[in-house]
Amino acid sequence: MRILLLVLLLVSYVQVACAVMKLEAKYPYHLEKQGVHTVYEESTVPIYVNLVNFDNAAPVEATVKITLPQGFEPLTEGNEEKWQVVREQDKTIATTKWLLPEDYGQTFDLLYLEAQEGIALGEKQVLVEAQSGAWQDSKVLSFTYAAGQAAPEEVSKGKKKVDRKKFNWYIQSITFPVDSLGLKDDRAEDGVIYVRDTSLEGFRNRMTGEGATSWSSVFNHPAAHLLLELRNPQSDVRVLKFKAELVDKNTGEIVPGLRTAGKVSDDAEQGWHGNDEEKNETTALISLDGNKAPRFILPLYIDYLNILEGEYNLRITISGNGQEKLHEAPVIIAKKHSIGLLAVGFAFVCLLIVLGFSYKIKNCIYRVGAKGAITVALFAAIAFGGITLPTTILGDLLHVFLGPFSGLITGLLNGVLHYLLIMSLLMLFRTPGVLSLMFVVKFMLSGLMFGHFSPLGVLSCCVSIVVLEATLYFSGFYTNTHSKGNFMVLMCFLLGLADAFITFVNLEQMMFFYRLYYADWYLALYMLINGVLYSSIGSWLGYKTGMKLRQVMGE
Repeated sequence: MRILLLVLLLVSYVQVACAVMKLEAKYPYHLEKQGVHTVYEESTVPIYVNLVNFDNAAPVEATVKITLPQGFEPLTEGNEEKWQVVREQDKTIATTKWLLPEDYGQTFDLLYLEAQEGIALGEKQVLVEAQSGAWQDSKVLSFTYAAGQAAPEEVSKGKKKVDRKKFNWYIQSITFPVDSLGLKDDRAEDGVIYVRDTSLEGFRNRMTGEGATSWSSVFNHPAAHLLLELRNPQSDVRVLKFKAELVDKNTGEIVPGLRTAGKVSDDAEQGWHGNDEEKNETTALISLDGNKAPRFILPLYIDYLNILEGEYNLRITISGNGQEKLHEAPVIIAKKHSIGLLAVGFAFVCLLIVLGFSYKIKNCIYRVGAKGAITVALFAAIAFGGITLPTTILGDLLHVFLGPFSGLITGLLNGVLHYLLIMSLLMLFRTPGVLSLMFVVKFMLSGLMFGHFSPLGVLSCCVSIVVLEATLYFSGFYTNTHSKGNFMVLMCFLLGLADAFITFVNLEQMMFFYRLYYADWYLALYMLINGVLYSSIGSWLGYKTGMKLRQVMGE
């Protein structure tokens, strides 16, 4: 047993002693691709060298030497002090010295290699050597040097030779805003970035039942995306840095407004704080992978605490390996000052009115008597079973097939059938408060069956009660005991307009609380069809039905 233990300790010691340092090298190196061994003609591709120190009590100095085949030149612009280049007749040697940290540490670098003109195609090799004291290691990297396809500029010029100094890689175009798939966002104008208003974020979340605001989620959610299209005629492979900044149009100075998403956990830095060194900018790393027309979909993060509305220039900077390309495009920063807040304010006023006149519901029950109260409860139950129940169950199914236009189908129930019941009940009991009582009972049934008790549901119910009761009261419906045809046609149309207004207020509330988006044409269509048309037709049918029911009750 002791002999076995001694052998294991000896083997472990030998492994540790032999693994003091480790050399890793890759060429051609791709950030997003593995197993690529082809370098295209006259392209620029990096070589990746990584040196790992496993077990040294003090910092260790190491020498790295890269021997390149003839015609391959290292690009050391900006790194002349780091890499020393010696050119011989048939090869080029690049040398550097690294100081590795003690214990466990590593040092790595990317050295870009540019293929010159006139290099013979075929198999080639790069030799990477590392030495530190008595330790040394080497890697032989084999690759294929192949002819590249014609660049877009070469095709447009009849395959004429492209000036390599002029056409390396460059910015072709920038499109924004786009969605996360790079598709043009039809909901927003070109060059306009809409910024969410966070001033009422806590109030909004509590009204929708989401609780406290997660500011890390707010700041880590991109306000918009942009589509960056580059051109890479030489099929270069590079790691580039993307930077977006807002620039004042008049002074040309960088202004606050953009941020980089948090790079650590929410607990450590609240997620949205980001890197202190990257102020007023959104940054990202992008990789040219040899494609001649690469496209990148990049998010833009907003600093909601410092962003100001106005017209700016969006400055895009792409840099890497001593090269830097700039592109500026006009941008408008706009906050959605929708009338959603006014709609919510109006809904709260309606809530106060309902609470202030709630005692009159009791008086209404006394006026209509037991028969009237039972009739109101019956109509409310029919409205729940014939409208709320099927709309809740079939609404999601119809939305799968019809999308946003499913509301035009369910509107036949919410509009025609609903107002048929409302007008029929009003023709039987033409007194203020009957309509309010029906809405309250239906809301209670819906809440008990489906758990739809929510602040937004209460506000929507109060809006319907106040608008419809006010329409009936000021139009003289309660005081005019006659049911002449012309008057009832006018009443049906007024109820249709009232329902269109209710629809508008409720949609604006949903847009405010749930951050939904409805185009103006969709709002107009929904108000016209579901509001004016369906509700007016339902009211007229309810008038006819109510007249028949009055005859039955009279008999």
